[in-house]
Amino acid sequence: MAIVWAVACVFLGRWQWHRFEGKKLSQHQLNDNYNADPVGITSILPTQDAVLSPNDTWKQVALHGSYLAAKRILVRNRPNDGYYGYEVVIPFRQTNGTTVLVDRGWINNGPTAEAPSAVPETPPGEITVVGWLRPGEPMKDKRSVPGQVNSIDLHQISGLTGQQLLGGAYVLMRTEKPAAAVTRHGLAPLPKPTPGDYAGVNLSYALQWWFGAAAGLVFYVVRLRREELESDETHPVKPKKVRIWDEEDE
Repeated sequence: MAIVWAVACVFLGRWQWHRFEGKKLSQHQLNDNYNADPVGITSILPTQDAVLSPNDTWKQVALHGSYLAAKRILVRNRPNDGYYGYEVVIPFRQTNGTTVLVDRGWINNGPTAEAPSAVPETPPGEITVVGWLRPGEPMKDKRSVPGQVNSIDLHQISGLTGQQLLGGAYVLMRTEKPAAAVTRHGLAPLPKPTPGDYAGVNLSYALQWWFGAAAGLVFYVVRLRREELESDETHPVKPKKVRIWDEEDE
């Protein structure tokens, strides 16, 4: 039982350690990449099928080209500051010919959850977009409305828009500089994410589990030694202390 306990504690400690490392990596990625200078997206995703590395998550990139306004898609049931609404995603055709999905921001629900009251117009002409690289999301197999999706699944959106999107990531817009002044009225920027729970908590749990593994083995050795002493006839047995009320009972 002591060995089983120790093995279980070791594995639970390793699980908490991996959670600690994952949280610490995410916190470093967010802090290091969020406000770094933007770079060209091809320096991170050089090919259409390139995969976004975890170390490149939240890196800023600059895009030059124009929106394909007719291909706009709304992503349903998206939270922002305690409210739920839509995120507006639009394919962006770069001057080099590649197409990247851009998330322009968040809009509130309409009177019902079927559609928003209004969607801000997409700026025409040549645009410079600066934003953060985000990995695509798994597809949610739920009922959807035409022109809307339930998650930012790049493969699904590519099929709906008929555009060959850069498959490794999409860009969450931070700023855009259109040739003509265009307001962002009605579009709310998504806030900077929190770095998550304090990673030190998981480190503490890992150490506690590993201490528990050692404690279980120590308890077994102490118990074994005590039983050995109790069974040893040559070992003097400590007489039982007689209390006053025990003598009176006799």
